[in-house]
Amino acid sequence: MDIVKQKQIREWTLLSLVGAMALLSNLPAPVLAEWHIDPGVIMPILGLLVMLALMLYVRFFFFLLFTLLIIGSNLPDTWAERYGLSREIFMATLIALICVYLLNYGLKLLPTGLEPKKKSAPNPDATTALIKAIERDNLPHIKSVLSFDFDLDAPSEQGITPLMSAAQKGNLEAVEMLLKRGASALVRSPLWERL
Repeated sequence: MDIVKQKQIREWTLLSLVGAMALLSNLPAPVLAEWHIDPGVIMPILGLLVMLALMLYVRFFFFLLFTLLIIGSNLPDTWAERYGLSREIFMATLIALICVYLLNYGLKLLPTGLEPKKKSAPNPDATTALIKAIERDNLPHIKSVLSFDFDLDAPSEQGITPLMSAAQKGNLEAVEMLLKRGASALVRSPLWERL
């Protein structure tokens, strides 16, 4: 499992724990007593979980919303009356904010096709090997070299890219493989600049 996936699992686990503890802290006392849960223990555990989440730098805005939700759910009635706030409206607003944030966060995870391509590093040895394989029409060797991660648009010492070499040779299969792999047909040879 990659690092990003591990971080996401850790974030969502912690978020679920905070949400569960916030829910427990707002249950009526008779329900807690029926489940044999001491209300005096829930708030310190909730506080520790929130502190742990903030210490791990887990999406600050996300936890700020949950902290506001926890504070709002425990807002004393006298404060609500003093500031003219309705506890239900305050809670509904905070829940709506969290839903909008979750929707926005979820939409950002969807691929759009507009993500920038990762630029690979140039590898002169791989470029030379690929051009030689293209010149010899050695398709298995071309496929083998293309399995490496390197910049296909980097010119060789002679100033040509593998795609230029395949086009010059008239090797349609090699041209298709290079284009599918991400080679750009818009790259100009440094030799062209000298003319």
